[in-house]
Amino acid sequence: MNIYALATPPGKSGLAVVRLSGKDALRIALKIAKKRVFKPRFATYTNLYDKKKNLIDQGLVIFFKSPKSYTGEDIVEFHIHGSYAVINHLYDTLASYSECRLAKPGEFTKNAIINGKMNLMQAEALIDLINSETNLQKKFSQKILKDDAKKVFLDLKKDLHALLANYEALIDFPDEEIPINVFLRNRDKLLIINKKIENLIQQGKNTEKIHSGYDVTVVGPVNSGKSSLVNTILKRQASIVSNIPGTTRDIVRSDFFLDGKLLNIFDTAGLRKSKNKVEKAGVSLSLKTLKEADLKILVLDSSKKKHETYLKYFDQNTILVINKIDLSQKLFLNSKNLDFVKISVKKNLGLKELLYEISKKLSKLYPSSIETIISRKRHLKSLKEAGFYISSCLKKKDIKQLDLIAEDLRLAINSINSLVGEVNVEKLLDIIFKEYCIGK
Repeated sequence: MNIYALATPPGKSGLAVVRLSGKDALRIALKIAKKRVFKPRFATYTNLYDKKKNLIDQGLVIFFKSPKSYTGEDIVEFHIHGSYAVINHLYDTLASYSECRLAKPGEFTKNAIINGKMNLMQAEALIDLINSETNLQKKFSQKILKDDAKKVFLDLKKDLHALLANYEALIDFPDEEIPINVFLRNRDKLLIINKKIENLIQQGKNTEKIHSGYDVTVVGPVNSGKSSLVNTILKRQASIVSNIPGTTRDIVRSDFFLDGKLLNIFDTAGLRKSKNKVEKAGVSLSLKTLKEADLKILVLDSSKKKHETYLKYFDQNTILVINKIDLSQKLFLNSKNLDFVKISVKKNLGLKELLYEISKKLSKLYPSSIETIISRKRHLKSLKEAGFYISSCLKKKDIKQLDLIAEDLRLAINSINSLVGEVNVEKLLDIIFKEYCIGK
């Protein structure tokens, strides 16, 4: 079956690109353009017609011959005017051919994987690149798209396969006496592989945050200036500000970009005991969000005396902020060992210093390297599974357990294979490609 879809964003535009992929793509395109031939990789300006010989549009047609195409199949691109009328007319014409249908989300890329044009990690990197909002997100995605990750995992698989072959050879000759040094040498090699996987996991633990964003929760007592601070950071009114205690009762989430990092900022209900059911529920949500936060910003009012109640929320993942220093420079903090940032949201004092501290704290808590090749929880899960099976191998210290060791190695190899999609991962593909636009 041949598939077609819009490859450019939907809506009115000067240009739209409709892709057609499949074994009949060229034959159908020649009929629509009333041409005898399209030279591969050359743009041909031509009229396009429906089956009733009505003009669809004038535009460019580019033919990409299999296997040198995005999907590995024949692909034809129709570059037409981006009006709804023109696009729908071409869609209707393509649908009139029984061997054509509209593509499902991500189906072009799915076919590219099936035809060996890219691996699963590259497909994920592609959607991450399309959705990238920061330069760091872009760099990570481009690194994996260049196939940098594949070599690392192929080397791991090669080492594991060599060990598996070695163990299976020992199993195949049970009557032969196995020198103990051979068995121990294999274990030493396993330890080296296990260390490589542990390093990859450690490097990748924080990388997923680059794509999903760092969860930053602003917390503190009522009327400490939390909502005002969030609005000032965002440079827009995301939260309602009022002198009435308990104004914020729900969690207000906003995105913010800081030094190439995506921050998910959560403004929360003021922490206090309340008999009001709605405010009580808001405080409960605040505490839940606080527990899940990557970074906490604890905002206290410098003019208030009772702070110790709230300092219990302070830990290594917290930045302590003393607000309203325009009202009072005297800080009522019994604990002198706490570092804090002094600000006045009203007078716009200390906010640059606070943003610097937030960026520095996140970099310290969640260090990541551009050399890292792990960018999703799925990758970490597969690596952890591989590490689990290798650890299981290492626990088996008896030569009589060779068959069990070999089975653990096979399972470890399958886990590595699942990273790049070299096993049966049909359900996994369906989940991943739900994120894709139709034309990709």
